[in-house]
Amino acid sequence: MTNDISPIDAAKALTPKWMQSIRDFDALEVQPCVIVGNSAFEEIVEPCRPEDAHFWTVYGHLRSGGVNAFEDFATEAEAVAFHDRLIAIYPHLAGREG
Repeated sequence: MTNDISPIDAAKALTPKWMQSIRDFDALEVQPCVIVGNSAFEEIVEPCRPEDAHFWTVYGHLRSGGVNAFEDFATEAEAVAFHDRLIAIYPHLAGREG
């Protein structure tokens, strides 16, 4: 029996959606976040003061407006390191940081 999935499709399946559309973003921001509730399908998350953070999220600013959450981290230091690494790889994300 052969494996019918192409290597490209396999790679896309493992790649985060935001990374597949990285050119749609023009900046990044790091925000402290807190879980304020749960819906049927996901947690309800809001930005908060740093001392109240349950975790830290790196957001990408869409060129068309709005933001998308890229990744969540346990600490601000981890989120900032990820943020900085993304800007090193994708310099266009250093635009208008939030």
